[in-house]
Amino acid sequence: MRIIILSFVLTWLSLGSVSAQGRRWSVELSFKKAGITGLCIVDTIDQQPRGTILNEFGLKMVDFVCMPNGKVKLHNLVPMLNKWYVRRVLRADLQQIVPQLVKQDSLTFENKKRHITYRFKPLKPTEDDTER
Repeated sequence: MRIIILSFVLTWLSLGSVSAQGRRWSVELSFKKAGITGLCIVDTIDQQPRGTILNEFGLKMVDFVCMPNGKVKLHNLVPMLNKWYVRRVLRADLQQIVPQLVKQDSLTFENKKRHITYRFKPLKPTEDDTER
């Protein structure tokens, strides 16, 4: 039930305005032989960053929640990413990325062992965002 509510809230945030704490980035995940581009939305609720990564078509790739102990929980992974070894790498990388991301505008993180590069660039505010 909590996952459904989290999914609904994050989808609502992606469609509507983002709160004062919420932020949006374009994201690019580069692998050796492939790449994924999309949108990352992170909002801080009860001092816990929660977010989602969507592809360019609006399909959700992963939801994540940063716990108070610094660990990251992953929810709603697409079947392509829902493998134990992918979840483990993604969780470990997001544990390092998210604390930096909520403090910076743009970020490039490289997992040298797995040859994965994460690039986050802030999205420009739209007219709807600037009016509110």
